[in-house]
Amino acid sequence: MRPSPTKARTPRRLSVATVLAAALCAGATLLAPASFAQQAAPSEPVVCESTAQDTLKLPDIGAPGGTTYEGTGTVTCKDDQGKIYLEGTSTFSGTIPVPNAADGITPVYRARVDWNDGTVTTGTFTDFREKTGSDGITQVTINGVNDASSTRFASWSTSIAAQSLRASVDPNGEIHNKLTGTVTYRP
Repeated sequence: MRPSPTKARTPRRLSVATVLAAALCAGATLLAPASFAQQAAPSEPVVCESTAQDTLKLPDIGAPGGTTYEGTGTVTCKDDQGKIYLEGTSTFSGTIPVPNAADGITPVYRARVDWNDGTVTTGTFTDFREKTGSDGITQVTINGVNDASSTRFASWSTSIAAQSLRASVDPNGEIHNKLTGTVTYRP
C-alpha cells in the first residue's frame, strides 16, 4: 500500500515549505508601503494645533473630590510650509481638585491620541493649571511626559496650552466647553 501524499510528509518537505513561507513574508515586508515604515524621530519640538470639546461634572455640594471631565478632539501637525503631515483624534479625561482643597486630590490629565498613520501617543499628567479671566475664558496649561509604551513621541515631554470657553450648561449640572490650543512634543 502506498502512503497518501497528504499523510506522508518528510522533514525535508516541511523545511522547504518553512523556508519558502519565511521568504514570502520577508519579501512582503520589504515591499510594504513606506507609510508603514517607522519614521525617524525628529530632533526638534513638534508643535500641533488642537481643537476639542469637553464635559465637566462638578462634585455634589459637600461631597469630597474635584471636578471630573472627559472630552474628545483633533490634533493637527503642520510642516514649515503649513502643509498637514500628521493628524489624530484625541480622547482625554481627568480630575481638577477643588481650589484650596486640603483633601489630597491632585490634578490628573489622561490623554490618548490615535494618529492617522496607526501610531498612538498616551500619557498621564499631573501638572495641570487653569486660570479664568474676567472675559470668561479659561487658560489651561498641562505639562508632563508621554508614556514609554507610546508608538509615537514615546517618553517625550508634552506641553498643552489651551483656551477653554463655556459652551453650555445642561440641567444635570454638566458644563460643556470648547477648547483651542497647541500641543508641543519635545524629545
